Amino acid sequence: MSQAPARRRRSDELVGAIRHAVRDELAERGYAGVTYEGVARRARTSKPVLYRRYASRAAMVIDAMTAFAADELPRTSKGSLRDDLVNLIGTFYSGVGPDGVKTFLGVVAEVDEDAVEEVTNRLFALVEMRLRGIIAWARARGELGRGDVSERVLGAIVSLARGELLFAQSVRRPTELDGLVDEVIVPLLRATAASTA
Repeated sequence: MSQAPARRRRSDELVGAIRHAVRDELAERGYAGVTYEGVARRARTSKPVLYRRYASRAAMVIDAMTAFAADELPRTSKGSLRDDLVNLIGTFYSGVGPDGVKTFLGVVAEVDEDAVEEVTNRLFALVEMRLRGIIAWARARGELGRGDVSERVLGAIVSLARGELLFAQSVRRPTELDGLVDEVIVPLLRATAASTA
């Protein structure tokens, strides 16, 4: 019995199928079990197509992880600075989850420093972008002053969230996430935004 011939897909449609295939392979087999062959089979494409698009399986996984992370991060306000921050960080943590942390650490162990930097930059650039939106909403509500919130401050918040996610995984519990936001992030933003120097 012969299979129906594969139909040529638009680039965005093919990339979407590949990303979903990568996510399914990760869920079923973990990072160690992700292969070009498995992804090609699930995405109904060929290994040469994947080889042309991705220099390594790590690059394929990085692309899928960042695309899904971007889709899952909140785009609307919960009504207060605090609630928006809890929502952003909580969504990111739950979206990544323990399996995502294992995947990230697997990627880190397999690739060079430049690729590790690319992964962290791509993932956390998304969080930083959403932070900027949260700051703008808070200013519009009068919760924050007009002082400049520098790249260094945003980077510190992102680094703190990354460190808690990857190395101090206790922040998964809601009360500890609240403490991170209430005791560190909100006071830092308020102090920084109040400064006009």
